Amino acid sequence: MYSDVLTRLRERRGVYDFEFDRVYSEELQRVSAFFWTPVSVAVRAAELLVQGPSTRVLDVGSGAGKFCLVGAAATGASFTGVEHRERFVRAASASARALGLESVSFIHDNFDRVDVSAFDALYFFNPFEENIWYPHDQIDHSVELSEDRYLTDIARAERLLHRARAGTRVATYHGFGGVMPSSYRLELEERRHSGVLALWVKGGDAA
Repeated sequence: MYSDVLTRLRERRGVYDFEFDRVYSEELQRVSAFFWTPVSVAVRAAELLVQGPSTRVLDVGSGAGKFCLVGAAATGASFTGVEHRERFVRAASASARALGLESVSFIHDNFDRVDVSAFDALYFFNPFEENIWYPHDQIDHSVELSEDRYLTDIARAERLLHRARAGTRVATYHGFGGVMPSSYRLELEERRHSGVLALWVKGGDAA
C-alpha cells in the first residue's frame, strides 16, 4: 500500500504530505500540518544528519513519528523518537509496522532520561513551544503543558546538548527555544517551508 511512497522517498522524488500522512488516523492527519515536520524538510534534515547506514538519530519530541519514519525511509539509518504522549508513541510504532520500517523505534519517556551518548545525531522541531500556546491551540491536555514546563524543558535540552559526544550533529527546525552551547558550531542554515533548518556540529567540550 505504501511501497510507492517509500520508493519515492529513497529515490528523493517528491512525496506530498497528504500522501505520507495516510499512514495515520484521520485525527492525526488533521493536526499533522501544524505539529509535525513536512516531508520535504524531514528528508533534508535526515540528509544533513545521516553520514551512513550506521548513524543513530534521536528525535526529541517525536510526536507521531513523522520525522523518524521519513528519515529512516529516505536514508536507511537508525531513528529513535522520544515522546511524552503515550498514544503518539503507539501511533508511531503502528505506522512503522505498516510501512515495514525496521530501523525505527519509539520511546515513551521524558527526553532527558535518554542516554544521548548512544546517538550520533539529534533533531529538534521546536518541541517545547506547545507549552506556551493558548489551550485551544494545543493538541490535547493529556500531559502537563505550562510556561514552567516550557522553561524546564529548554534547560533540560541545553543540558542534553552539553552531554552529547563530540562530533554529534544537531538539526533544528524553527529552533528549540534555547541557546546552543558554545561547543557547537553552526554549519549551515537554510530556509525550508515555514522556517529555518539549521545544522550544528559539536566540537570540543568548552562551556
